[in-house]
This record gives sequence, C-alpha cells and structure tokens, in this order.
Amino acid sequence: MIQFQCEHCFQEYKVRDDRAGQTLKCKSCGERMQVPAGEDDLLDDFYEDDEEVYERQARPARKKASSKGGKQKKQSGNSANSPVTMIAGSVAFVVMFFVSYTLVRSLMGGGEPEEIAQPHQELAPAGVTPAPAPAPVEEKAESETPAKPMEVAQSKPVSGQPAEKKPTPVPTKPKPQPEPEQKWTSLVDPPLVTADWPESSRLKIDLKNAEEKLVVPSGSGPVVAVQYKNRNLYHFDIWNLATEKKIGEISITPPQEWMILTPKFKLSADGKYLLLNITERTSKIPKLVCWDTTTGKIVSEWQVDAPGSVVSLYEICGNNGAFVQLIRKDGGKYKTILKRWDLQTGKLEQETEIKSSEFASHSYLVSPGGNYLSTNTSNKVFFYDLRTLKLLYLMELDGHLDPRAKYYSLQALDFSRDGKQLGMLVTESGKTEIWLVNLEDGKPERAFEVAGNLSDQFSQPSYEGNKLELTPSGRSFLLYGALLVDRESRRSVWVLEPPPNVIIRRPLYLTPHYLFANTDSALTDDKGRLRLNRKPQLVTVPLPEKQITDGLAAYQSESDAILRTGSKVSINVNVVNIKFGKEDEVKEVLQEVLKDRLEADGFEVAEDQPLIFQMEYQEQEGNKLQMSKRGRPSPGNPLGRTPTGETLQSTAAAFKLSWVQKSPKRTLWTKQVLVNPRFLILRNATEQEAREQMFEGLQNRLMGELIPYFIPKEKGLSMLPGETQLPE
Repeated sequence: MIQFQCEHCFQEYKVRDDRAGQTLKCKSCGERMQVPAGEDDLLDDFYEDDEEVYERQARPARKKASSKGGKQKKQSGNSANSPVTMIAGSVAFVVMFFVSYTLVRSLMGGGEPEEIAQPHQELAPAGVTPAPAPAPVEEKAESETPAKPMEVAQSKPVSGQPAEKKPTPVPTKPKPQPEPEQKWTSLVDPPLVTADWPESSRLKIDLKNAEEKLVVPSGSGPVVAVQYKNRNLYHFDIWNLATEKKIGEISITPPQEWMILTPKFKLSADGKYLLLNITERTSKIPKLVCWDTTTGKIVSEWQVDAPGSVVSLYEICGNNGAFVQLIRKDGGKYKTILKRWDLQTGKLEQETEIKSSEFASHSYLVSPGGNYLSTNTSNKVFFYDLRTLKLLYLMELDGHLDPRAKYYSLQALDFSRDGKQLGMLVTESGKTEIWLVNLEDGKPERAFEVAGNLSDQFSQPSYEGNKLELTPSGRSFLLYGALLVDRESRRSVWVLEPPPNVIIRRPLYLTPHYLFANTDSALTDDKGRLRLNRKPQLVTVPLPEKQITDGLAAYQSESDAILRTGSKVSINVNVVNIKFGKEDEVKEVLQEVLKDRLEADGFEVAEDQPLIFQMEYQEQEGNKLQMSKRGRPSPGNPLGRTPTGETLQSTAAAFKLSWVQKSPKRTLWTKQVLVNPRFLILRNATEQEAREQMFEGLQNRLMGELIPYFIPKEKGLSMLPGETQLPE
C-alpha cells in the first residue's frame, strides 16, 4: 500500500501499489492529486502534461521559454518516424521503466512505505476560530481507499450523531449502491402563496433590538418574521412585505421544562404558523411545537421520536405539513430517519429510513409549493418528494451537465419563483457557471459562464444569504448578494456594493422591482471603534431596471462608445514593494493574467493603444495568523486542530485597477482592492509560503474581477456593469 496526502488539503489516503503515479481526484477538496511511487516518483513524467492542463485552466501560469526549435529539429529527419525505430524505442522504454521501477521497489523493501508524522499547520487570524475543513465528497476511483484518519471522518454521522467505532476495513472494491429510479417525471411546483407586488415601496421596519437575520418561509412567500431580543421570551412581528402591513404579533414564554439550545423558528408561507423544535429537560424527548401567529396560542405539540434522538433539521412544507430529519440510535447503530406530520394535529403521516450520505442537512432547499426538496453535496443533487419522503432522483453533475467538464463543484441552488426551474451555481476549472434545470423534463441548460471564481471576489465581506437567487421577475440572477446577471444577454450588468466597514453582509430580499436591505449594519466606524447608537432598519432599494435596459440596448446596438468588447486595448502594470520575489517576475505574471482576463471578455490586447487597462500593485504586511496543528479529531475537538501559540506574519496585496484614456488623458473607471488573507492552510508554515499562497489566490481573483466592458459616449447611459451602493 502507498500512503500519501492530497497536496491541496492534506487529506491522507492509502491506495494499492499499482496506482503509483496515477492522477486521482481528492474526496475532500475535489482537486486533482498524484499518487507518489515511493521516494523516487518515477511516474511523474507520464502524468505531467495532464496536470499542467488542469492547472492552466484553473489559473493563468507563468510563461515558459519556448521549445519550438527543439521540436522542429527532432522532426526534421525521416528515420525517427520509421516503424522499426518506433517499435525499438517503445521496447527500450518499457524495459528501462521495468528495471527502474523494480530497483526502487527493492530499495524500499517491497512493503508499505514508512509513515512519517509531519505536523500540518493551519493558520487563522489571532483570536478567530478557523473555518471548518470542506466536507468529503464521494470519490471517483473505485479502488481508491482513504487512510485511517479519513475512515474515522467518514464514519462520523451527520450533525448531532455520536461517532460509531468501526474496524479498519480491508481495501476492497466497494459494492455499487442501488440508485433511485431515474425516469424523470415533472417536479414543477407552483408557489402556495402569490403576491401582487407594487412597482415601488417606502416601507421601513425598525430593527433596533431585533435579530439581524429575519425568519422567512422555506419555500417562497411575501412574509417575514422579525424576532426581537429578550432574555425571558421570544417576540415576533409578522409582516407582509407586498401589502406593507403587519399581519401578526406573538410573544412566546418557554416553560422551564423546555430545553432550547439553538432557537430556530420556522415560518409558514402565509405567515400564520411558527414552528420550533424543543427538548424536554428531564425526559430528553424531542418535540415540535406549532403556534398560530394571529392568536398567539399553541395549535399542536407532539413527540418527534424516542428520547435521545437528535433532530438535524425541520421545516414547514406544503399547505399543512412539517417534516424532520433526525438521527436515531437503534441497537448500537445510528439511523437517519425522515418523518412528516400534519401541522395542525401533529398526526404522523410518513416515516422512512434513508442513507445519511444521500441527505445533507446543512445544504437543502424546499420548492415554492412545498412538495419537493433538493439537497446536495459538492457534485450531486438529490430530489425528495416531501409528501411520500421518497428519494426520486440522484443527479450527478459531472455526467448530467457538460460531459467535457473535468469536475463540477456546486456552490448553491435556487428554485425559480414559479417552481418551473432549478438554478445551479457551479465552478469548474477556474470558471463560474450557472445552469438551469427544466423541472418538467430534467434537462439542463448553461445560462451563464465567466472566467474566474467569483466567490474569491465576493468573499470579503461574506454574504449570509443564498449565493444564487433567481429574481422574481425572471429576467436576471443575483450572485453572492452582489452581482446581477441579465439572463437574455448572459452578461454581468450591475453590482450592489456593500456599505463601508461592514464585516458580514445581511441577506437581501428580492421583489420584481426592488429589494429589501438592512441599514446601519456596520458595527464599527472608520477608526475601528464600536458603534453604540445604531438604528438599523429594513428599507427598500429600487432595482436599476431602466439603467440596465438602456445600457444593454446601447451595447447591443453597436452605438458609439468609448469602450466596448472587441476594442483594442493595452495593458500597463506598475509593481512596487514585493516581498519574497522580484518585481519584474511579478509584473510578468500579472500582465499575463490580465491579458487572459481581458481576452476572456472579448477585448484584443495590443501595444500602444488609445485605451489602457492599468494596474498598480504593491505588497504589505497582512494579518498576523495564529498557527495550529492538524491532528486526529476527537469528541471535544472535532476538527482536530490544536493551537501552537505561535503566530505567522502574512502578506497582503493592495492593487488599483483603472481604465485610462490616452487622449484626452482621463480615468474612465477605477477600483481599489485589498487582499488580506484571514485563513491559510500551509504545508510548511513560513512567511514566504504564506505570501506565495496569497499571490496564487490573487491571480484567481483577477480572473473573476468585474471590469467594465462597455463605457458609452452618451452621458445619460450607464456603463456596464454599473454600480449601486447599498444604504448605510
């Protein structure tokens, strides 16, 4: 057996000796990794070309010296291409490989390589808890067997379930699991509640002393519940945002017998019911309690399962239903169970056991009508019927979307408001794509594609809402709560900029003509001082529909413009204050990345053009990161991370991007960005490696950076994409 680690996330694996040198896909992070062949990796050269192609698609690489001359010299003679020469060369190559491989195996003793414990250090800012490692995904290679640490991670049940100890399995070919029936029948599910939204609104809701995140229905609906903070009770105001009226108010005082670890209230699509999971303190019995928000009284209360069972998730679904996913201990084993009840009576209607690997409680979505549920891993989507609790379909993205793609990583899902489509936000080989699945026949269609990973650009500040939202009008997509994409033209058309000093961007609530946003969400001022007299509100922000429509019409009509796709442009990069590198080398890399980025948008890059894309780049000291070692997970430390007490100085990059016109000389557009890592995973925790990893991430970000592709001459028109700053 060969034991090795993924070079991207350091997940440990064991594979058979005959897999030495092969390129596999990591179950944990999805990246390509190469199996070593002992101390001397004899098979590296065989797979080098494949790895280079994959990395080149993921991010632009530095230019290498041309070798065309050498190739032409080799091809000049005819004797090298003769059949006899080719056969003799092939035989000699096989013999040399066999002798070399046998020699290395004999030096290694022919057995398993000695395991050397090397502490892998993960870094996070001082005082900040590191983010959890990515959840493992199902591997593609059938004979690929993870090492013991991976087996422990896999045997850990879903949230709330104690880990079950299992003996180390003998590496064998896994038995194929039975798949659900894949004959597609319509999953179209119209919304339970439709709203007549006005074209404009001046509604303002006071959020002082309220929880920052509102309670919204799981499917769709125009209602929200505002929860106000109080130590002894839970108080809610229920609003219909379409009619701009408060339709309910309820105060809940929990009895002492109730144990509520994390209060997660659920709201029905019409705003009439609130649902909460509680546990009886003495009996440990999990229960669900339902209130009528118009009367404030309990409608129903029922036992969910046996004492000690753990509720992973629960939601209101359909006209009058509630479902639960729970973990039940049964005879020393743990089972994953789905149940459904009548919401008003608490009568159990359905119960079934499912595979925990086929239901991700941390990532799920209920259809607008409440009849279906989609849940997903990084590259699989499972569809459930919430009326029968049956698994209807398993959609593997690698085979269902573009078969030419190497590996899809699913970022987010969203149902259209009419329940006819399912949107998928995915990344693949350094690209960001949106796919739409027709829920009538299950057929997918690529609706948007852009170079680069957009999540790099919108990760700071982070967004609490869904990363993909299909707007109610059906004309656009909202990505990461910041970028509007026009569906017809498949172009990025508008950016919603967050207010200054915001650490976390609160969810936006979309309507056909405007959106709702939180104001006064910054906790500190420009000097980092805590703001004590905040007065947050929920207010409306008009969508720039006319500016987008007029701008797209001008762009598509080939009207006069200062800048548009297809224009010839030059690139100018200025680099100063580089740490652990040379300015000329950094400049060359950045010029190549920007060239690829502009060409992906349809520009032609040439020397000495009247329009210049300019970048000013410098490096500086970044966050001081707290170091921790990665070890074996334990019940008290599920991530297996132990702080070392040491810190590491990271490197930050500040850059400024601009469109500049030569004559008359003026700046048409500019943007300043600071890239300052808050979390890094490093094999060797050195300041130089931290800087190199930051620079790698910066290149990926530049490929997804939003750059204006249309600047009109007419003053009344907006550039594309345009910008709007959300209210402070």
